[in-house]
Amino acid sequence: MSGLRVLVVEDDPSVRGLLHTLLSAEGYDVATAPDGLAGLVKAAASPPGLILLDLMMPDLGGVSVIEHLRQDPDLSAVPVLVVTGQEEAVPDIRLLVGAENVFLKPFAVSELLARVGDLTGGPVTG
Repeated sequence: MSGLRVLVVEDDPSVRGLLHTLLSAEGYDVATAPDGLAGLVKAAASPPGLILLDLMMPDLGGVSVIEHLRQDPDLSAVPVLVVTGQEEAVPDIRLLVGAENVFLKPFAVSELLARVGDLTGGPVTG
């Protein structure tokens, strides 16, 4: 039985791989994309239950990705959890995705997994 689908949109291969490994271990069905444009294509092809999104990426940044998602009726309700190293952008991003949906890098794994669980209805394995 596969778990809830989570899409990780992150340009840093090491962070993308780490998030894939952590979420897969929790039982989530994890898809990844290396940039915002690829993330939107993957989300449209198979809408996820949650998107983990970096802000600074090539081609299409995180804010533009959020704006595109919110304009798409099939994706507008998908929760977005922003994981960023840009502390100065946090106040503005919190307005877009909600105060509890922003994590700064480096992040505490347990806190990130707890927030993913909150947004998805809990971990798949347990």
